[in-house]
Amino acid sequence: MFWKKVEGLAPLPVSSKVALTLFLCIAGLGYIFGFFNIYLSYSRMDGKPGFSIEDIQLAFSGSGGVTTLEKAVDGPMKGNFASDEEYSKTKAWLKAGAKEADFASVKGIFDNSCVSCHSTDAKMGGVALENYSEVSAVLQKDSGMSVPRLVTLSHLHVMGILSLVFLLCLVFSFTAFAEPVKILVMAFSLCSIVADIGSWWLAKFVAAMAPLVILGGVCLAISFLALILLPLYDLWLRKVA
Repeated sequence: MFWKKVEGLAPLPVSSKVALTLFLCIAGLGYIFGFFNIYLSYSRMDGKPGFSIEDIQLAFSGSGGVTTLEKAVDGPMKGNFASDEEYSKTKAWLKAGAKEADFASVKGIFDNSCVSCHSTDAKMGGVALENYSEVSAVLQKDSGMSVPRLVTLSHLHVMGILSLVFLLCLVFSFTAFAEPVKILVMAFSLCSIVADIGSWWLAKFVAAMAPLVILGGVCLAISFLALILLPLYDLWLRKVA
C-alpha cells in the first residue's frame, strides 16, 4: 500500500493524478481569490488607491483622532456618494460635531448613498444608518477592528485555512521528497497560519506592528505555493525509477 511504502505520487493511476492535480489547482485558485478579497477589503481604508501599511493600521488599530463614520466616509465609502457636494456636506456635518439637531441636513444623503446597504434590516457589517440613534453608534472615536470581530475572523480563518493546509500537507507527505524537506515545508506551512493570525492581533494593539500582517500573509502564500507546486512536480515531472 502506498501509505505504508511511500514511492511518490508519480506511480499513481492517471485518474488519481488528474483528481489530485485538479484539487491542487482549485486550492491555488481559491487562495488567489482570497488575496483579491483582502485587497478589495482594505486597499481603500486611507482613501488612496493601492494597498499600504497605512491601510492595515487603519483597519486593525484605527485612526484614533476621527470617528468610525468619518474614517469610512474618507476611505472605502467615499465612492458611494452621488456627488462631491454630498460628500463635502457630510464632511462638514461631521466636522461640526455631528449633532442630532443638524442631522436632518444630511439625512437625505444617508438615504441616497448609504441606506441601500446599511438599512436597519440589511445592516451590512453590523452598521445601520437609517436614523440618528443608529448613526450615533459609529460616531465614536475609531479604534479599528473590534476584539469580538477579530475573534470571529480568527476563528473562521483557523477553521477554514487549517483544514485546507492539512489536506495539502497530507498530499505532500506522500511525495518522494526527502523527509527533512517534508518536515520543513509542512511545519513552516502550519506555523504560517499562526503567524498570519497572530500578526492581526499585534497590529490591533500596536500600530507599528502593521508590517507583520504583510509578512504573515507572505509566509502563508509561500506555504501554499510550496504545497501546490511541489506535489504537481512529483505527480507529472519526476522520473519514476
